[in-house]
Amino acid sequence: MREKSLQAFYSLLLLFPSICYAGMPPQSGRSDVTVFLHVNTVSMETDRVLKDQTVLVQGGRILRIAPSTETPLPKHAAQIDGSGKYLVPGLADLHVHLFSSDDLLSYVANGVTTVMNMDGGPAHLQWRDQVRQGKLLGPTIYTAGHTTDGFPPLNEMFLTVEKPEEARAMVREEKQAGYDFIKLYGTLRPDVFHALLETAQQEKIPVVGHINRQVGALEVLKSTQVLAAHLEDLIFARFDHPPTDAELEEFATAIAASHITVTPNLNVNPTNIAQLQDLNAVLKSADAKLLPPAAYSQWMPANNRNERNDQTAQQIELMKEVQRTLYKLVNLLQAKEVRLVLGTDAAPYGFPGLSAHQELQELVEAGFTPYQALLTATRNPGAFIAENVPNALRFGTITEGAVADLVLLSANPLENIENVNRIDGVMLKGKWLSAAKLGSLQAAADAHAVKIKQRLEEIDAALESGDIDRAEKSAEPLKSESSPWIAEWVLMTKARKLQATKLPAAIQVAQLNTRLYPQSFAAFYLLADLLFQDRNLDQAMAQARKSLRLEPHNAATLNLAEKIETIQQPLRFKPAGTYRLEYTNDVSGEIQKTDLLIEAQPNGQLRGKKNDPDGNASVLSSVYAGGDRMWVVAGTSFGPLEFRISADGNNLSGYWAGPFGHNGKLSGKRVD
Repeated sequence: MREKSLQAFYSLLLLFPSICYAGMPPQSGRSDVTVFLHVNTVSMETDRVLKDQTVLVQGGRILRIAPSTETPLPKHAAQIDGSGKYLVPGLADLHVHLFSSDDLLSYVANGVTTVMNMDGGPAHLQWRDQVRQGKLLGPTIYTAGHTTDGFPPLNEMFLTVEKPEEARAMVREEKQAGYDFIKLYGTLRPDVFHALLETAQQEKIPVVGHINRQVGALEVLKSTQVLAAHLEDLIFARFDHPPTDAELEEFATAIAASHITVTPNLNVNPTNIAQLQDLNAVLKSADAKLLPPAAYSQWMPANNRNERNDQTAQQIELMKEVQRTLYKLVNLLQAKEVRLVLGTDAAPYGFPGLSAHQELQELVEAGFTPYQALLTATRNPGAFIAENVPNALRFGTITEGAVADLVLLSANPLENIENVNRIDGVMLKGKWLSAAKLGSLQAAADAHAVKIKQRLEEIDAALESGDIDRAEKSAEPLKSESSPWIAEWVLMTKARKLQATKLPAAIQVAQLNTRLYPQSFAAFYLLADLLFQDRNLDQAMAQARKSLRLEPHNAATLNLAEKIETIQQPLRFKPAGTYRLEYTNDVSGEIQKTDLLIEAQPNGQLRGKKNDPDGNASVLSSVYAGGDRMWVVAGTSFGPLEFRISADGNNLSGYWAGPFGHNGKLSGKRVD
């Protein structure tokens, strides 16, 4: 009697699937019911395996889980034999950087069915929607907006905000644009940081990212920021020395009390160490095939972020020492029940998809059980997304009603975490992709990518030397490519390398950047800045305006536009002379002093030196003046230090901005 009732129930579902799951369209041309037969399920609700189960999937959701002996099969259902195999929830990587839509396949092929992109733009919103609509094969995407930082930026691709009102407007616009999160970096002014979080709370958009160095780790933990990216970032923002075990214990207690979610990112140091030890071997490895061309371009020797020099051995040892500290802290956090979610920083610091497996192995190496490690990639991220993204699909467990993002393994991952590599197939929202199908798709993608990578070697060498004509000629066959074949960061870095000695070539690289990334405010800012250095002020302003149309609150572009407008005004003071300045750090209250010696050159341009009281002197990077204002940039070992000076007779006032977000007011006198 019970069996007949169940059969009638399943028949009703086949006729009227919308009764249970409205809005989940059936797969066209076939039944949307799939059954895993005789499979061992790792539900991630507990650390035990349910043997010999039948898992029924319908409408992209898990409909029923029951012992195989008790579960009749609906007619016309697609059947997958799970005998001797293990079904786990799809993995989630909540710290990735998607260079192009070409990245997505590698995540799916490695069982990663959900990603959180941590630096977004309009293209990422488009890919997110295309995946949701079934037009693009890939994991479910959640994306932050532009990485937001203080001025001067640590990375020119970041959106920089200097004023609270800019931060408030930026948050509202990113919310309206449809981003899922606001992503912060580490150098925002405290007043800007608090204004941003306050507005984000009002707009109901969660804030994630790095730990603000000006505010400090303990203050960030008291804020409404919901996720801390990078365990080492937490440590570096808290301690200016290697912490003792007692200090780590106390810090872990503070983190637990804050209820913030943390991504350990343990795979980053080993990834960097491997590149420092033998980058050539890494790039020739089978794993490197997972890097699509744009991501691969950042790993190439000329562009690789891991600089090899006579300090390489010491650098590697320091990374190993930091990793040991991270192992200690991550175990403390686990013991104190801090929610940990897997994040890998792929593809800048890991191979797409595969890096999730490496992170799981690092967690086990640190002392986690395989189950504890898997929690960071399944149930924990599912809970985090459910809390912070309205109407998000429920994922991360094999439970009735959850989205059918599943991975079939040929061995038990709770016995050995390396078994997550043994993938027999992946289900994406009820669509089954066998290992053979995924292998075929990956092989085709690799074959296409390898030809582009070979050409990319020629293009990169030409760009590096400043031979832009040769680079453009080599790139001609790539014009038909639908995805970018070189990373924007690479082009920006090369332009900056060329600007001092080959400014026209730098401008050409920046122009190429705007063609490949026409939606990037940073690309147009870079071009505007280089044209400004070339004294082509009208064109510089035109490009700055394009940048501001794409992102109206970027402080770097606003500052540049103000500078362009001002230096075209007649001078109302004599810029040559000696400027004795005091500049105060708005956060620490520290007062520093310096003398700027400015002189006019025969061509009318300005140059000068910065003389500090301790006797240190340095040549100024640039000096520009117009009206009653002057912009002076001095180089430091940590980055640029900019003085924005207003002159009223011999009285000076203004603002300064330095490396890592240090900034404040300045005052002084002309003494010549």
